[in-house]
Amino acid sequence: MLTLCLCEKFTKNGDYMLINFKFSNYKSFKDKAEFSMEPLTNNGSISNAIETGYKKAPCVYRTSAIFGANASGKSSFIHAVSYFQGLMEMSYLKRFNEQMEVPAYKLSDTEKNSTFEFEFVKNKVVYKYFVELNNDGIVKEDAYYTELEEDKREKCLFKRTLTEFSSPYGLDKEIAKQTIKTRLLVSELVNNRNNQDKYILDIYNWIMDIDILSSDYKEVLKDKISLSKSNLLQKVEFLRKADIPITKLIVNRDGLFSTHKSENGQEITFDFMLEESDGTQMLLCLSEDIFWVLEKGSILFVDELDNSLHPHLVKYLVELFNNPETNPKGAQLIFTSHAHYLMDGGHLTRDQIWFISKENGYSSDLYSLSDFKQIKRKKGAFYNEYMYGIFGAVPNISGD
Repeated sequence: MLTLCLCEKFTKNGDYMLINFKFSNYKSFKDKAEFSMEPLTNNGSISNAIETGYKKAPCVYRTSAIFGANASGKSSFIHAVSYFQGLMEMSYLKRFNEQMEVPAYKLSDTEKNSTFEFEFVKNKVVYKYFVELNNDGIVKEDAYYTELEEDKREKCLFKRTLTEFSSPYGLDKEIAKQTIKTRLLVSELVNNRNNQDKYILDIYNWIMDIDILSSDYKEVLKDKISLSKSNLLQKVEFLRKADIPITKLIVNRDGLFSTHKSENGQEITFDFMLEESDGTQMLLCLSEDIFWVLEKGSILFVDELDNSLHPHLVKYLVELFNNPETNPKGAQLIFTSHAHYLMDGGHLTRDQIWFISKENGYSSDLYSLSDFKQIKRKKGAFYNEYMYGIFGAVPNISGD
């Protein structure tokens, strides 16, 4: 979508920007789901945005939220990103007859291939990367690029099917032919062929640098304890700003510990995983990812951002990304949530609000608040309409 970027506050030319993500036939999603970080409407100035330098998508948002009822498919959206990242990371190890294990939609008699497509900015180049696959292997893999600094037209990096391969850019045709059908060509080139081509590495690194935090944050935090020795003072300060009076964090071979001041001023040690609240654990887990993403200017996907957190803390976390002063490198936060209070007009504009629902009772549908043309205002509170069911994506609770 071509729009004029009239940003109220903007960060210029971040290096890891997601523009669009599309996928189909994955878990609860039967048909194509199209998610965009672009402004979808033109009325008024654009807040919470990053300039891309790309004429076809001049701005993208720093944050977007996806709302919906339980079991609507919100986690499946996050899992789709995670699955594809795992495919990029590990498919170079696949054997010829090894199944791809695609978690496709199961409630239909029609067999379809699954698809994944990312459009993103990396190092001042726009990439479009598309993959179609089924349990037997990769059916199609295409990559295109547009250099922003020279304002060039989109070019084909390569196109690959089960029987054909072409690369106007000049990638080695023989290596592509030797790549078995259960491996992504990009993963094969980077991991098995030591390919150092800039565009191939950009695609690989952009996908691998996506940070994904599942809703099972306690298990995630346990896995990270051994890595949590860095930035302990910064994490204590982060918790202090959230009104959690921890004075020190300690990591040793026995685990993770916190200290609190007693009434008489002594420091008392607590087992963090056993004695701190769920909310405190969630915040510490988030801090590990947030610090890394804000420093790098990359992308963070979070499933259930509001899990065990007070509304003020959830708003604070969203504002960390929306505010160019705390997010000068243009990092992006994309999260699922039940926190309808974020629709208060102060944190998310209309184009940053998305919904997932199963209106037909079977498959998940992803759509934007901007799809409701009767809602004319770009900003303002939308939570009353949402709670009244005007946008769907709320549970239909039976009185039986």
